[in-house]
Amino acid sequence: MTQSALYLSLTQFFMSLGFLLVFLATELGLAWALLYFRIRARRGASLPWMLAYRFWVRVFALALTLSFASSIPLVFQLGTLWPQLMAKIGEVAGPLVAAAVLSAFVFKSCFLGAMLYGQRKFSDAVHTLIVLMVALGTTLTSFWVIALIAWAQTPQGAILVDGRYRVLSWASILSAPSLPYLFALFFTGGLLMTAALMLGVTVARTVARPSDAGDRCVYATSLWLLLAGIVAQGALAAGLAQLILPLQPARAAAIAPQWHSSTQATVTLLAWPDSATQSNRWAWGGEGLQPDWLTRGPDGQYQGLDHFSGMAPPIGPTYLALRVVLIIGGLLVVLALFALWHGRRQRYEPDALSAVWRAILRSAFGLVCIVQLAGLAHGLWGALPYAVYGTMTLRELGTTEDAAKLAGMTVAYGLVYAFLLIGFWRLLRTITRYGVVPVARHRGRA
Repeated sequence: MTQSALYLSLTQFFMSLGFLLVFLATELGLAWALLYFRIRARRGASLPWMLAYRFWVRVFALALTLSFASSIPLVFQLGTLWPQLMAKIGEVAGPLVAAAVLSAFVFKSCFLGAMLYGQRKFSDAVHTLIVLMVALGTTLTSFWVIALIAWAQTPQGAILVDGRYRVLSWASILSAPSLPYLFALFFTGGLLMTAALMLGVTVARTVARPSDAGDRCVYATSLWLLLAGIVAQGALAAGLAQLILPLQPARAAAIAPQWHSSTQATVTLLAWPDSATQSNRWAWGGEGLQPDWLTRGPDGQYQGLDHFSGMAPPIGPTYLALRVVLIIGGLLVVLALFALWHGRRQRYEPDALSAVWRAILRSAFGLVCIVQLAGLAHGLWGALPYAVYGTMTLRELGTTEDAAKLAGMTVAYGLVYAFLLIGFWRLLRTITRYGVVPVARHRGRA
């Protein structure tokens, strides 16, 4: 597999995986937000929460449709871009993919119709239970996908026999050390994206018309959820780093970047790494840092990228993606703190927001998406060149198609995903502008 074909395959696959995970995370976060709205709607002053539920269940349906649609090409790409992959890890990956598909069909397909169209046909308690089942189904589907990614990052519970993995213990596979952190990061990322989306849409809705009680409930909820999600993600990311960096010393050297083995660490806070010259074109900060996450060899030296003999991850994407996460994540913390402080002063009234604050809050969803995609990029690029860390490389599993065909397919996928994003945005804008259209009682309840 040529270098061009490898990078085109990676670009195409990561683009599809990123698109899927963004909408799957949004679907997951909205599913639990809807359950919260539905539970609150059964208590006391139920009208505001029911208004919130009726509006956001439409957005949930849009996110679910896109996440389901994007999962289909991703499954095909596992076979077309990496034709040897399933032959070698199929005993592990096959059941996990099947479990994800089964969870999606059994839980979501069986209960989704009743959730969307059967509200008037069931009691409040039964309908709330149905919403819970949809949320559990979305969570289970996400869990199996993340379990496969976690096993590839920290493989255990299977052994390599004649070039193929054989399962020894499913309990061991599903207790991979990185799985709790990765799934918790994905779950909180979904809640974070949901909070930012609800915040942006709510302030956009109140531009065209005065806010109602449902808008005020969503506005207050999303402000608190935004801050809680950022704090939780920061803590989980720190825990995952402490776990995974000692297991993946090449990644640790790449995020420093420690170019050469030495008794002194060369950690930078911000730099422009140049792999060709094995140095930084520009660097700032980090002098005197002696991080415990850099691996030391038997001679006491910090292991540099020269120690890994071409088996290190791509330095630029690995290093820069992490810095994007840290910088944008810091901005989000500041934004969330000020937005919550400002919201409490205004008694969570979105109509009181100035034009500047509306623009800032509407940008939150874009910033959250950048953080999540940059985190995904760091996680995947940092594990390269391995498909299963420490054993199988992507180059040996890759397709034999020429680079021209791969480039054409990458462009085609990019256009399709751009079209889907534009469609989602236009539908979301329409819902935001016109709200929920009432349905006649004799035709059912939306």
